[in-house]
Amino acid sequence: MLPLMADPLMSLFEGLPHVMFSLKGIDGRYMVANQAFAERASCKSPAAVRGKRAADLFAPELAASYEAQDAALLQSARPMLRQLELVTRPDGKLGWYVTNKSLLVGTDGSPKAIAAASVDEQSPVDRAGISELESIIVYVHEHFGEPLTVAELAVNAKMSPELLGRRMQRLLGLSPQQLIMRVRVEEAFHRVVHSTIPLVDIALTCGFYDQATMTRQVKYLLGISPGALRTVTRQSQQDSKVLSH
Repeated sequence: MLPLMADPLMSLFEGLPHVMFSLKGIDGRYMVANQAFAERASCKSPAAVRGKRAADLFAPELAASYEAQDAALLQSARPMLRQLELVTRPDGKLGWYVTNKSLLVGTDGSPKAIAAASVDEQSPVDRAGISELESIIVYVHEHFGEPLTVAELAVNAKMSPELLGRRMQRLLGLSPQQLIMRVRVEEAFHRVVHSTIPLVDIALTCGFYDQATMTRQVKYLLGISPGALRTVTRQSQQDSKVLSH
């Protein structure tokens, strides 16, 4: 049944360069993917994606996050809508994607595959609309470690807190508080993965009240805790050293 479903599903997502689509078996191996997915997985074509797992295509810390989401979906059997994921864009930089995931079931009611579609939040269409908020986004990136408030952002945007909230919700789909938290999580992610700084220090540097707050927010947005992210990264580094000898 799934091979018959794959072609019409794929036709919906081809020609959409900012939308990633994939079907993954419950064994964790990709069955089909569109060109946008292949490019972000550093593959020349969708055919090169088939049969591979997330760990074969993405950085270990990203793969661990995706697999944690899949495990939660299989356990709950409920669609995951508007989940945030960090994905490596074609230019090599990390970016936020909004992802929907759903189980595909067979005639016997058992799960057969996971369908996922992810949209780049910084697509050209979106960028054209958020130019008026560019200064606020830059400000948050420069001051994420400080106790930022909506009132402070509104002053910098030269508008009332209420107007700022409405414009951000309309153009970004985020409240000011959500933007601040997302930037803090992204910055914490980089430090957890690319440094040996203690997690408690990362939490305070990135503007979280304490390590527990950082852990809760990172796990909520990425599906995996900072401690697990660091463990996956270190294990991958150790494996690479073993293979190089």
